[in-house]
Amino acid sequence: MSLTSFTNDIFISYAHIDDLSPFGGEKGWIDLLHERLSVLLAQALGYEVKIWRDGHDLRGNDELQGAIGDGVTRSLLLVPVISPRYVQSDWCTREMEAFHASEPPPASAGPGYRSRVFKVVKTPLLEHLKKLEPSHIRNLIGYQFYAEDESTGLLCEFSPDPTDKQYWKMLNRLVADITRALIDLKHSPNDRPPDVGEVAKPSISPPCTHGVAKIVYLAETTSDLTKERELVRDELRQRGYGVLPEQKLPLEEMKQTEDAVRDGLSRSALSVHIVGTRYGSTPEDNARSVVRIQEELAAERGAADPAFLRLLWMPPGLSTPALEITDQRQKSFITELQNRVTAGAELLQTSVEDLKSRIVEKLNPPAKTPARVDRHSKLKQVYLICENRDRSLVRPIKEYLFKQNLEVITWLDEGMADELMNYHRKNLKECDAALIFFGSGDEPWVRKNLEDLEKAYGYGREDDWSASAVYVGSPPNEEKNDFLTHMVPYVIRNFSSFDPNDLRDFVSAVQAAEGGQ
Repeated sequence: MSLTSFTNDIFISYAHIDDLSPFGGEKGWIDLLHERLSVLLAQALGYEVKIWRDGHDLRGNDELQGAIGDGVTRSLLLVPVISPRYVQSDWCTREMEAFHASEPPPASAGPGYRSRVFKVVKTPLLEHLKKLEPSHIRNLIGYQFYAEDESTGLLCEFSPDPTDKQYWKMLNRLVADITRALIDLKHSPNDRPPDVGEVAKPSISPPCTHGVAKIVYLAETTSDLTKERELVRDELRQRGYGVLPEQKLPLEEMKQTEDAVRDGLSRSALSVHIVGTRYGSTPEDNARSVVRIQEELAAERGAADPAFLRLLWMPPGLSTPALEITDQRQKSFITELQNRVTAGAELLQTSVEDLKSRIVEKLNPPAKTPARVDRHSKLKQVYLICENRDRSLVRPIKEYLFKQNLEVITWLDEGMADELMNYHRKNLKECDAALIFFGSGDEPWVRKNLEDLEKAYGYGREDDWSASAVYVGSPPNEEKNDFLTHMVPYVIRNFSSFDPNDLRDFVSAVQAAEGGQ
């Protein structure tokens, strides 16, 4: 069927009882949804979209058949409004069947991975009704217009009232995704109108190959991190990227789960894994969580394809009393992740905003500029990491390294404020050697910075450190006397005045590296 055969952009499928207002004569939930979609989509696209839904006066079987024929089968997109009544309605079931049985638009009209159904979940389904949800859409993630009330633990619908922020946030997400789908279906890459958010952010639109942007595998996560996943998903889609999976992963059999994950990973340039305190759901015939399965399969793909990238994210404070992990399975999983971050992968424990920025950086790496050939470009750089209160203690070290013709870049760690994160990453990526000064800080502080040296490869570092060391200085204490590590080749101890011989082997290693002077 050609695109010209589709006379409607959207068909709204709903149960009439869900459009009744409990306050009498006011507009119903579906009326308001229809009205608001018309306005918001027109504003986003620059033209009025054609939305079709049957009126309350359509009743007889003949009229029903005509409505399905003229409305459902000639609509590009379907918006079913799911509710207890919807899944029990023969009328709604027939509309769903007619849409899926009709001939779709040409395959070239849009990305093959994206569904033409936008499932709006108005009212949560009781357990005995979930099996009645149409099989065509049962696994679609959908747009959930309800949430758990923190005070009562009950699931409550969002109000269509203009003051309900949750309702409007979800509605705007629906509008953004429908907008992108209509652009993909109705416009060629050369004449598509601007994407949602493109006017505000013209410099960040990703390059497309033959009209198809890069695809990101945004792994399913646990329910406590749904909000964070949605924030990342929205950002990526607004920038024009494809996001998989589009549907919930099947959990009936492990093989089905693995096949669905591998299919999504095979089409993606990068995978993102959001990990928190909960272990999550498992396939019926396997004890591993879906979160874990996705990460392991992504690691498998990364080992086979060096161009495939992975980002793993954990909320700040994970494993502290505020975000305590009580499930031993999850404790073991997180420990494994922290200990096996390999090339092509990066583990972040920062804000969601930082995660979003890092994803875009990974998808659009800056072009490499030719290195300068002047004498300054040949100077080896030593990254000296210390606490601000140890400034005076590291001054002799800086002066000595400077006299050895080494450029010293100092990081005065004051808590890793977000605005300094990029500076820290840049130094971890670009400096030739690293020296951590163990002074006023404690051993956990030192361990944190040792882990940052390991993470440097996730930030884009390509070469090994030419030298790395921990300098254990004053004031002396038992913790420092007992400090040992295999994470760096040099551990230097000097609780008195600075002695240049302490750094002799460290400096020799830096200068002996390729390109040293």
